[in-house]
Amino acid sequence: MPKFAHMSDIHIGAFRQPELKELLLRAFETAIDRCIRDKVAFIVLAGDIFDSNIPDLSSVRRAAEKMKKAVDSGIRFYAIYGSHDFSPNYSSIVDVLDGAGLFTSAEDMSSEEGRVLLSFLQDPSGAKVCGISGKKLSIDRDEYAALDRRRLEEEPGFKVFVFHGAIEELRPSSLEKMDAMPASSLPATFDYYAGGHVHSRSLTSLPGRRNIAFPGPLFATDYSELLELARGMERGFYIVEFEGGVSNVEFVPVKVCDVIEIHYSAGGKTSAQAEKELIALAARSDAAGKVVLLTVEGELDEGKTSDIDFFAIRKRLLASGPLIVLSNYSHLTSHELATEPSPHKPIQVTERELFEREVVHVKSEEQKLRGEQGVALALNLLNALKEGRKENENKGEFEDRTSKAGLDILGVKEDD
Repeated sequence: MPKFAHMSDIHIGAFRQPELKELLLRAFETAIDRCIRDKVAFIVLAGDIFDSNIPDLSSVRRAAEKMKKAVDSGIRFYAIYGSHDFSPNYSSIVDVLDGAGLFTSAEDMSSEEGRVLLSFLQDPSGAKVCGISGKKLSIDRDEYAALDRRRLEEEPGFKVFVFHGAIEELRPSSLEKMDAMPASSLPATFDYYAGGHVHSRSLTSLPGRRNIAFPGPLFATDYSELLELARGMERGFYIVEFEGGVSNVEFVPVKVCDVIEIHYSAGGKTSAQAEKELIALAARSDAAGKVVLLTVEGELDEGKTSDIDFFAIRKRLLASGPLIVLSNYSHLTSHELATEPSPHKPIQVTERELFEREVVHVKSEEQKLRGEQGVALALNLLNALKEGRKENENKGEFEDRTSKAGLDILGVKEDD
């Protein structure tokens, strides 16, 4: 019985720390090795393979070498862009790998009399694959609106539709502010819908659309997702068996290292007491070879947060040989500096709320600068500006890359 793999949101290059960059690559390599071992016919990559459209080339080389190993073993790759690895004006690294023959774009798109036409890719296994990439500024929404669904829905055989975006009916409550489209945007009658963009795992069927799947990342892409790993969340990908229809969908966990959280509440403690207890906690923690997340929160009853020797605490943790230690003291306060408490919100939520509040003051006639499109534009620009200088990148190259990323997001050419 033939089978294929479905991966998404790998975000190679998402971390600046070398240890975490290595773990992301190792997760991808582990997943590909499993596909080779299980002799899958093909692998679907549902967007955001890389964290940017021009990623660190040493990471690209590692990923390409592993993909080449899979191709040499007879596995085909079908991929689409995600919002991170898409560029409206310039070639992306995805285009380079496509041109090198490592994979084939699942988005074979043309237009005819205002309608968007998608052509199927016929895999030797018998499966037919097509899809629409996830694009910045919701460009893909127009493509879904103009899509000629009838031709796709009447196509016989085993069909896989690849997409990169959230579905309103299936969007997790924790992502209620994420831009999403209704399930009716997807063409009906496909056997499997290979989704990306949503960083949580789900496999759901809706009327007329069976097996809408989101595997989530292979590892993690930020601190909050590392916390999820520490708290027992599994990451991985799907392997799908099919013959006429979907016979089985198996979630394959990918684990490249242990992630642990050391949590300490300083509420009601003095700074001296908190320091002593944190050093003792660090001394008895089993951190060897692991990613360690140190979270300290609460309001000190006496003393200042600056009185705590966090350098000594970190040094004690490092003595046990962890892979890396990441610290979060953002919710640690002292009684004398305390202010009226407010609910803790992820920084991404706070940023979105700020832009949603301010976008109503925009007077431009450009639709992309207003409403939800304006919020999405602002968030994309902010994320581009947050990206730091890469290894072996000088100041001029960094400034040019940042400017280029901003122009890409705005949809403006340099000579405009």
